Amino acid sequence: MHFAVSVALLLAVMISVWTVSIRFGLLTVSRFLAPRPTPAASLGIALTPAAAALHRELRVADLHCDALLWTRDLTRRSNWGHLDFPRMLEGNCAVQHFLTVTEIPRQINGDNLTDVSDRLTMLGIIEQWPLAAVTDQTERALYLGAKLKRYCASTAGGVRFVETAAQLSRALDDRRADRKVRAAVLGLESSLGTKYSLDNIKRLYAGGYRSSQLCHFTDTPFAAAATGVSKGGLTPLGRDAVALMNELGMIVDLAHAAPRVVEDVLACSRRAPFFSHTGARVMSNDPKCQPDELLRAVVDRGGVVGLCFVADYVGGSRVDDIARSLDHLFRVLGPNGIALGSGFDSFPVPIAVDQLAYLTQALLSAGLDAAATKAIMGENAIRFLLRELPQN
Repeated sequence: MHFAVSVALLLAVMISVWTVSIRFGLLTVSRFLAPRPTPAASLGIALTPAAAALHRELRVADLHCDALLWTRDLTRRSNWGHLDFPRMLEGNCAVQHFLTVTEIPRQINGDNLTDVSDRLTMLGIIEQWPLAAVTDQTERALYLGAKLKRYCASTAGGVRFVETAAQLSRALDDRRADRKVRAAVLGLESSLGTKYSLDNIKRLYAGGYRSSQLCHFTDTPFAAAATGVSKGGLTPLGRDAVALMNELGMIVDLAHAAPRVVEDVLACSRRAPFFSHTGARVMSNDPKCQPDELLRAVVDRGGVVGLCFVADYVGGSRVDDIARSLDHLFRVLGPNGIALGSGFDSFPVPIAVDQLAYLTQALLSAGLDAAATKAIMGENAIRFLLRELPQN
């Protein structure tokens, strides 16, 4: 009897400690699994006064951050992960496009992938997500998106959750008087969060989602993945999804899509698609990267190409490798179609959001002028969002 009571009390204490640790982010799985920033002293780049001054003038915008996956309060500065609201301010990041990841299979590297396992279910259990978010992919997407809304709401207007071009424009206007004003846009990584249902696309749009990919690591009922098996195009259901997204004002994100999918979307979409993150195939021979001619076709249609900082996409793990890929895209696409698609808080990348001035320096050192650097570091992405987000 006494033994059973002791065990019950011990379990109660352990559960209480676990719950407190999760609620306050003291000891979470996320803290151990999320990537760590590289110390500035290890970047191998000397920041000149001229580059620092130019960076302060920029409106930096980034199209790919996975921070919502982790149990971390984005309103507080952290020494792990790549991005939080205080570090956004330090890095002069005016606009951040957050993506929600609803599944991570065990096998994510290579080609011809078929693994549809989901490691996030166990993460959700351990980190005490609501039961609906653990068991249902659409509810998971809504739960993760609601975190961003909650974080933004707690900043008293410092970081605005924007759903329309008008809201983004107001935030940028207000930022002229107060540099603490920033904007956050919400998008869906992969399409599993829709469970391949048109009704769920509508639910996600109502929940604040303004972009969605059509696939992730494997082929889906919507589209073939770049790392999938079929290397095909849009399915009939995928075409219906694109048409619905066009109607709603939800932007089609071509990240992870097979080249034929890119061609099909360009042929059938009434609105310009974009790559939240990708790379140039000639810079890194990875299936997730795209041929120059397809990247050019997206830009010619009015889209932008966000370059992912992850080594798979740029062919190296240094800031100079990112700058080299951006310089290549500048030469192939011109100055108006290139954007940042960092991959913050997904996999290891050379810099965190508060270190983006070093990328400004690397671009200048590579020979790009101030106007091109300004466009790449944010103005292209901002212009695209102002045009493609629902206007009101």
